[in-house]
Amino acid sequence: MIKNILQEGFILKSRGYYKHAIESFYKALEIDNFSEELMLEIADCYYLLQDEERALNYIEQVIATNPTHIGALKFLMNIFVSKNAWEEAEQTAKNIYCITKEVNDLAKVFELLNKQGRYEEIFEYQVEFLTPEFLYEKAYAQMFLNNFGEAEVLINQALELNSCDKNLILKCKILYKMNKKDECVNLLREISIDETNSDILNFVGLVKQYECDFGQAVKYFQEAVRLNSNNAEYHYNCASTYFKLGEKQLAKKYYNLAVTLEPENQNYHFALANLYYSEKHYKRALEELDYDFFEARLLKSIILFDSGYLAVAKKEFESLIEEQPDNELVQTYLGKVREELSI
Repeated sequence: MIKNILQEGFILKSRGYYKHAIESFYKALEIDNFSEELMLEIADCYYLLQDEERALNYIEQVIATNPTHIGALKFLMNIFVSKNAWEEAEQTAKNIYCITKEVNDLAKVFELLNKQGRYEEIFEYQVEFLTPEFLYEKAYAQMFLNNFGEAEVLINQALELNSCDKNLILKCKILYKMNKKDECVNLLREISIDETNSDILNFVGLVKQYECDFGQAVKYFQEAVRLNSNNAEYHYNCASTYFKLGEKQLAKKYYNLAVTLEPENQNYHFALANLYYSEKHYKRALEELDYDFFEARLLKSIILFDSGYLAVAKKEFESLIEEQPDNELVQTYLGKVREELSI
């Protein structure tokens, strides 16, 4: 009897009738009260109905009675990932690896560490495996640690085992970071672009920028923004491309969106200030330059010069030339201000 009930439940679930499937699984559970797999099927149906609370309740029941149930732990980890609860997902992935000692489970731990920008922790694991997934995550971490040579070696090893688009894209990114951009362009032409992946679309946009194909670049950045509107970098890249195209109003819109999403990012404020300066909106530009890094101080000094505050500008340029004696732009402006002051 239970076999027929289960079969009915699986058919209903496969057809998308999740509530009816749950009813069937409940009937089966009345017969087999301790079936962990039945509880996971019910959890899965609730999850597909977007009722996370009930799904988690059944998953936790399974884990409470069987803490080493890999299926339940992986289900729990995937829910954490879907909610961007990276620390909880990482801890669950570590629990899974402690039980299985499987290389792909360790690669998942590495992936979650990479998601959090904790690249160095990956290399605390004194294990060496040769699987594409394991090598990919280590290559990814090395790239973000600016160890591009090591990253290239690792991704080449991964490609020898699996020349999938994911590995090829990472190879392109590493080449781009190594300033081997022509090699990156040539390799990218061989790859099928995943139009649903915002990170890949953003990267292709950067490559199109390098090729001076700004029209195509902005299309890729816009699509990345559409897929992930909370990523400030995508807005910034979109803005910088519009600026290059002379579309200043659109550039201003996207720069402001980037600043809104990451108000502490100095580069975004500086880019917006540079745009205002190009429009001779000096007051607005100065409002965005409340920073002490060299380029911000240089732009402030140029604005002071253009606004006629020559004595103050001279003092600023003299301070800047002490820091970078060979900076040609500072030398040029210092010459101009001295000439204006007849010194």
